Amino acid sequence: MFLSAKTPLIAIDIGTHSIKMAQMAGTRDKFELLNFSVMPLSEECVVDGVIKNQDEVVDTLTKMAKAEKIDTKYAVASIAGEAVIIKKIRVPKMSREDLVESIHGEAEQYIPFDIDDVGIDFQMLESNGNLSDERGGEEKEKMDILLVAVQNEIIESRREILYDAGLRPAIIDLDVFAMVNAMELGADLKSMGGIAVIDLGESFTHLNILQDGVTAYTRDIPIGGGYCTKKLMSKFNLPHKDIVALKSGIIPPEIKSEDVVEVIVKSFEKIIDETQKSFEFFSTTSNSQVGKIFLTGGGALIRGVDGLFSHKLKTPAEILNPLKGVKINKRKFDQETMDAMGPLSTVALGLAARRFDYQ
Repeated sequence: MFLSAKTPLIAIDIGTHSIKMAQMAGTRDKFELLNFSVMPLSEECVVDGVIKNQDEVVDTLTKMAKAEKIDTKYAVASIAGEAVIIKKIRVPKMSREDLVESIHGEAEQYIPFDIDDVGIDFQMLESNGNLSDERGGEEKEKMDILLVAVQNEIIESRREILYDAGLRPAIIDLDVFAMVNAMELGADLKSMGGIAVIDLGESFTHLNILQDGVTAYTRDIPIGGGYCTKKLMSKFNLPHKDIVALKSGIIPPEIKSEDVVEVIVKSFEKIIDETQKSFEFFSTTSNSQVGKIFLTGGGALIRGVDGLFSHKLKTPAEILNPLKGVKINKRKFDQETMDAMGPLSTVALGLAARRFDYQ
């Protein structure tokens, strides 16, 4: 399969509650949104990043592609969850060619799976001047790489889903990298120093700390927005659609707003505590600080969540809307609706920005 930078791609983001589909045209400096759609999935269809009901996902994808009149079969999708391992490690200094030959041996000690059951990739990182350059002796003969390992079973599952929906999998990416790709649509990450991208998903909170535009630390915290939903349902005994309204700030007169806020704040305590520990670890190991937080994912739609993170972590926080860096035809898309969808569009847009001339 020979594909070039001009080959059109359709981006597929399969989440816990919905599938997002996006397509863009142009180049990184002037992308235009061609298609964007969201369709819901039933409860338990996707659990912790694992597709449990393949028939429903395939049927939904097929309907979306037909409704959007997608004219390409080549798809880029992504995966996340416990089957994905991302670590920044130090290895003996060597050429890229030598590292390709030795990466499985280097990676084996960091991966809790059988090395034959995972796909391995890596990115060579530039020295940040704090570790490699200032230490003497043996440290000068080491280099940093970002190691990525994914269980083959999960990769093949995604490929199978796409094939069954009549699509051809061109790229299988990771959610954390897609989010960074989306951020780059409207920002120069290299000039921002230490920043954190926090994806508030349903079952997991994905944390990605970047230093000068490069991933320096990642972590999956096994609690997400679903915990907040359960707490609100337990407290107020309301149907799911009314709980969703509560989270967005639509509160019926018989319920006190301060009671809703209290439940939401408490439901985020564990996530914020674990995020703080990650920030401290990053600071200790990199001699740098996280200067800004960007929130995305379904949990970022909760009213006031940016203020909560900013207050608790003593770090400025804002809701990420990657659509601001993309040209949108107002005759085709409703601007207000698209802005509201911003946090949910991050992975899909990051995937849609992929091209085959990337390294």
